[in-house]
Amino acid sequence: MVYKINESIIVIQAEATKPNDTNVVFWSHDRGTAKLRMKLVRKNGIPQSLPEGTTVPIRLMFKSATAEGGYGKHDYLATVEDPVNGIVFIVLEDNILGYVGKVEGSVYIDFPNDRSLDTAGRFTFYIKRSPIDDSTPELEDYYFNGFSQTIDKIEKILADGKLEIEQKIAESETQIDAKLKDTNDKITKANQDVATLNTNIDKANDRIDQTNQQIGDLGKLKRMYSNSIDFGDYDYSGNPNLMSKLKSSDFNVGSHGSINLVNDMLHFTSDGTGSISMFTRINTPQLASGKTYTLSAKVRFDEGTTGAIDKLRLVYRTSPGEKILLEANSTNITTDDVGKEITIKGTANVNYQITNVEHFYMTVSFANFDKINGGFKLYDIKIEEGSTATPYQPNLLDAPYYLSKVPLGENIKDKGTVFPVKTSAYAVYSGANTEPYIAGQKYTLTIKATKAATQTLNVYLNAGTIGVGSMTPVEGLTDVWQTTFTVTQAHIDAGVTNRLAIYQIPNSSVGAVQIDWLKIEKGDTRTPNISQFKYFGEGLKDSNNPNDYSWDITAEYTEKGLNDSVSLTEPETILGLKNFAEGLQSSGVNVAVEYAKAIDTDKYTKHGAIYLGGCAWLAWETLTFQKTEGYAKGSYIRLGADGNASFTYSDVPNIFGGYLWLGGVCQPDYTDGGFGSYHITVENNFDDARKPIVRFIDSPTTPVKKLAVRGFALVFAPAPTENSQVKE
Repeated sequence: MVYKINESIIVIQAEATKPNDTNVVFWSHDRGTAKLRMKLVRKNGIPQSLPEGTTVPIRLMFKSATAEGGYGKHDYLATVEDPVNGIVFIVLEDNILGYVGKVEGSVYIDFPNDRSLDTAGRFTFYIKRSPIDDSTPELEDYYFNGFSQTIDKIEKILADGKLEIEQKIAESETQIDAKLKDTNDKITKANQDVATLNTNIDKANDRIDQTNQQIGDLGKLKRMYSNSIDFGDYDYSGNPNLMSKLKSSDFNVGSHGSINLVNDMLHFTSDGTGSISMFTRINTPQLASGKTYTLSAKVRFDEGTTGAIDKLRLVYRTSPGEKILLEANSTNITTDDVGKEITIKGTANVNYQITNVEHFYMTVSFANFDKINGGFKLYDIKIEEGSTATPYQPNLLDAPYYLSKVPLGENIKDKGTVFPVKTSAYAVYSGANTEPYIAGQKYTLTIKATKAATQTLNVYLNAGTIGVGSMTPVEGLTDVWQTTFTVTQAHIDAGVTNRLAIYQIPNSSVGAVQIDWLKIEKGDTRTPNISQFKYFGEGLKDSNNPNDYSWDITAEYTEKGLNDSVSLTEPETILGLKNFAEGLQSSGVNVAVEYAKAIDTDKYTKHGAIYLGGCAWLAWETLTFQKTEGYAKGSYIRLGADGNASFTYSDVPNIFGGYLWLGGVCQPDYTDGGFGSYHITVENNFDDARKPIVRFIDSPTTPVKKLAVRGFALVFAPAPTENSQVKE
């Protein structure tokens, strides 16, 4: 390519200098060939290197009457020809070649690190009109032809260039498509990697959250409650035991052997006349339907035992129908195992219908009615959830433990219902809870009950109009059933208040139902039907092993224990009737003598008798207070009818008991206006600070008072005789 080139030196300096007059003249016909080439140098003559990414803007200015400020401006971005030596160039565009006159240029440098500078390098050149660009009519045809040939050549060049360009574009597009696909693949993979990374991050965050939770839980001691802490030396690392401990008296013996209990082991002995076949006469703990359980036990055949030692069967069944739910047998035992402790076990999925179950029981027998000569011990019987037999442990759900991981729930059952409830009616229970139901609150109902095999026990609210579920067996407990339900706002809107009802379904086949106790509590967790837990345990981890906890006496049990002890030095009010099994003394003399044994005249003459903790019936009209002064001051109460003709209450024994004297001034503190309770404070003659209370309690059927002395009440009376004995 032929260019008309001007080469200039542009010096980078701070001083403003006069523009460098290049004396260059470009003509209007120098289209595409007018090149300005510049070398950028520092003030000391050293070339200004241009790092990669550096741009060199150049502005050309010329006078223009129509431009803003009177100057036209054309901006170029110079091509870097030699970055090491600072050489750049521009080729003038055709549009500026239309200008005639002086043009002034200025050079700038923009570095890639956001720094820039004005080189202060200014230069000038001139543009003039080429004579050939003037209109010359005489030469028009000639120059037109010539220019036409030139134009044809140019157009061919352009066409060839266009074709080449299109080919290059096609090739570039192919390459671009390939690179784009490769890039998209990489982006897709990167997105997948990012997704995987995010998943891993989420998992890591979850583990961190779990760890933080565990760290936080370290400061929160886990609790467990029990009514006994005699857990023994058992291995509690396995699953809980859902089977109760069987005694020899629990079995129906049959006619071909005997059973007794030896060191907590059931010892079966064959009489040699037939096959041992025994079953529990008591109901055994229940299992849930639809779960997998494992039955295991240890067996040891007595030395010298012969016969069908490989036919022993321990079977857990339902009645009626004697359906087998679980079986552990001795099919793997050989004669070499006689005298050795062998574990037998069996696993099965337990399935049954509530409408075909009356109770669960255990049988011990030999297959095919085979027999043995000798005996065997059977012990450590365990039923556990799952398919693995784990070490034996006692059933901690039942007495004496009642183990629980939650505190006792308050029983809000109807307080007026007397248990047990025995009925064969369709409605087996109906009562008003002590508080109304709450919308959105869960409730758990638990009962100890027996039923006919065909029946289910269904729970209703609002006197039996709204059903909330059926009772199902509680694992590991005998004849205990439960259900959990939620009271909704719709229930409240439908009129549900505080009533709870249980019906036996269907009503066409009702049978005998007995409910020994009932407990309804808030929440979705059943808690034992006991008044209190005696012990609580605290541990660092949530464990089913009671030995992982440190045990102490509960505050409730401590308080009750304190109530059972009477202080002999401090004033106190004693709640409840106290049983002084070890005797009660006054001035070193045992005065806690039962009325039936109060026959020692001398003892009572010298020291008086105490009537403590028993009950005596007396009529309303027999209460008398007198003798507030003098040697014989005191008060007395007539016991029983005492020959009074007006004493006509048939439920009170007609006992001629004489008078019960209370030493000291005795006046009624208050009455409740009729047949309620009397409270009497006795000030004894021994200058004792204790203030005993005598309380009169209503008879349940007649306006008769029941005497109960609470505290330290000394009785100064003639010695009681056998005829003075009062029984409830």
